[in-house]
Order: sequence, then structure tokens, then C-alpha cells
Amino acid sequence: METGKERLDKFFGEFFRLMRQTEPSTYFNFLRRAEEEFGRLGYREEISSGVENILIVRLDVVGDMILTSGFLREVRKNFPQARITLVCSPFVYPIVELCPYVNEILTFDKKIFVGKFLNMLERIAVFCRENFWQRHFSIAFSPQWGASNFLELIMCWLSGARERIGFGELPCESWGEIPSAHVAERDNFFMTKNIVTPRSVVADVEKIFYLLEAVGLKVNQTHMELFFDAADVLQARELLKNIPSTCKKILLGLGAGHPNRKYSAEKFLVALKELAKKNLVFVIVGGQTELDDANFIEKNLPSGKVLNLVGKTTLRETEAVISQTDFYLGNDSGVMHMAAAEKIPCLVLYREAADREDFLPGVLSEFARFPPWQTKSVILRPDRQLEECAKKPPIHGWCHANEPHCITQIKPQEIIEGFEILEGL
Repeated sequence: METGKERLDKFFGEFFRLMRQTEPSTYFNFLRRAEEEFGRLGYREEISSGVENILIVRLDVVGDMILTSGFLREVRKNFPQARITLVCSPFVYPIVELCPYVNEILTFDKKIFVGKFLNMLERIAVFCRENFWQRHFSIAFSPQWGASNFLELIMCWLSGARERIGFGELPCESWGEIPSAHVAERDNFFMTKNIVTPRSVVADVEKIFYLLEAVGLKVNQTHMELFFDAADVLQARELLKNIPSTCKKILLGLGAGHPNRKYSAEKFLVALKELAKKNLVFVIVGGQTELDDANFIEKNLPSGKVLNLVGKTTLRETEAVISQTDFYLGNDSGVMHMAAAEKIPCLVLYREAADREDFLPGVLSEFARFPPWQTKSVILRPDRQLEECAKKPPIHGWCHANEPHCITQIKPQEIIEGFEILEGL
């Protein structure tokens, strides 16, 4: 007798064969047929006994996974006996590898998806067939909010989970070839519970916790966590051992997810030369994209004032190094969120102009959505957009350039003064 997985596998084989022969205007009808098949084979039925399987899909970058760390903890507290599966990107995997709140971690690289909706759908279906269809998931969570959560919602739906809980703010362009006539229906198709956050919930980490509260689950604690072990701590101490114990260790964040979120190394250097007169050492971590700037800073500051660890640590060792530092100084980045998770005071530079902060802050404001969470902080931003950006339509972060641009209006003296304030908090 065929299992549900085998019958579903056979169904989707024919499903994609027929879809390739039809016009994109018919795709949504095919999705409806697939949903009916999930129901017919019992995947959408309540599980009466046995271990409860829960799926969490989060496929984006390091900083976002750090923001989700507390969500993983609170899901476990709500479902202490469940088997929890987390799907994340291959790059992010090391920072959740030791997470005690999940039973299984799978990796899926969504960066490989370019091109047609049908190709994307088929690749995700293959992943779900290989990993999910032999089990029945009671709940699938998609905790990513905003414009780029489409693949996560698709995976939750194709997993076969009975309940799919996520955010409903889907951009039209995500659907590509699916006609706009189905906009109203699409928002409630993949998720059984499409959560819309109130405007008062602005920071993305708050939105992630709200996802649980909105469906009647409890959130007892709202802090973030890092997951590293004793071996990572020993390696961090070895790397930092030559810094005198009387010396403050300043974590210097030179990187960022987009070039226009980066403050120029040359302007950083002006401030760092003044700060280097204090009894401190700048500790630089990061990957190859930060190497040139890190080498430039190291070369131009006095000997012994920089510990350049760029490219020399794993992600978990980076977290352990960060946990040993005293302050963070740098751009809005994943490294900054790691520091905030360890309650390290942060001085953060944002590209977003202060004069735009009241315009849809929960959507467009980088400062409001991604602040240093639950730690002391000083925030630096340009007063206004540069003229070229101000003439263009609103955009997340408000800067349209492909290089350091609006953020460069922050003066080195502001960094010096901001650090003085941070030391006194």
C-alpha cells in the first residue's frame, strides 16, 4: 500500500509536468489542486497522538537569525515535548548549530533562485519531498516579516503542515507570473494564519515575538541569544590574550549588508585616531569583504591599537570574541546584533536620515526596525537625505546609492563625542 508521501510524490510529478504545458495565468488553479491533494491525503488534519512536529523556516542573513534566536527559545517553551525542525541558509548554519531549542537543522540556499516562479516552486517541492512529506507537521512558522518572505511561505505550505503561521505582507512582484487578479486570495492561501502587526509594533524582533502572541502562545522573555561552546570561548581568549586586562576592547564593525550602509574607512580613521589616545584596543572581526578596510585601519593606527581578526575566526568563534569585548562601534550589521545579544553597549551608524524617521517607521526605517536590542546604545544618523536620494521615491533605509552615500554626512567628531556619551551610560 502506498504511503501518503509516495502518493504525494506521484501527484507532484504529474503536477509539474502539466504546469509546464500551460500558461502562467492558470498557475493559481494548479496551486488550489495541490492544496486539495494535501487535504485528501490527510496532511491538513489534526494529529491525534504522538510527537508534535513543528517547522520553523528562516532563510535570510546572520543579523536576522540573531533576531530570531529568542523566538526559537519561546517556541520551545510553548512546545516542550515537540520535535522542532529549523530550516536556515547554509551560511547562517554555524550560529544555530548549537541551539538547544531545536532538534534538527536543515539548510536551504534561497540565493540560488533566479528566474521563473515554476522553477522555484519545483525546487522547493523537491526539498520538501526529501525532508518533510514522510512526517506530518502540526505547525510551520515563517517568522520573517516584510517583502522577502515569499520563499519561506512557499516552503511552509509545501511542507504539508496543517497550520502555517506567518506574516501576510506579500509584495505583488514576489508572485512573478501569478496574475494580479488573485491578489486578495493569495494573501490567505499559503498561511492558515496570516498575521498583520499593529503599527505600534515597530522593531522586527518585536514583530517576531508578536507572531506567537497573535496566535495565543506565550512569550515569557524577549532577549536574544548566541549559541557557542567552551571551545569557542577558549579560542577567543587565546586570540585576545595579548590585550592587557586594563585595556578596553572596542569591537569595530566595518562591514554591513549593503555598501551604502557602510561608513567609509577613511572617515572612521579620523575618529579612531583620536579615540586611540584612550586606553583601548580596536578588535576587528568579519569576512573577506571587510579585509581591505581592516588592513587600512590597522596600517594607519599606532602599533598595538588594533587586533585584526578578519577572516581568522569561524562564526561561532566570532561570537565568542564579541562576548569578550566591552563596546561596539560601527555600522548597522549582523556583528552589531551579535554584540547587542551579549548586552554590549553599542555606538551604531545608520544610513537613514533623521528627518525621515516618522514616515512609516515600521516599514521603511532601518533605525526603528533594527535597533541594538535591549542594550545601552548611542545612535548616529545624518540629519537629512542627500539631494539625489531626496528626489527619489521612499525606500527602506532611504538611501538609493550603491556606495557609501547619505551615511557619509556623519562627522568623525560625532563618533568621538558619541563614544564619550556611550562610556558614560
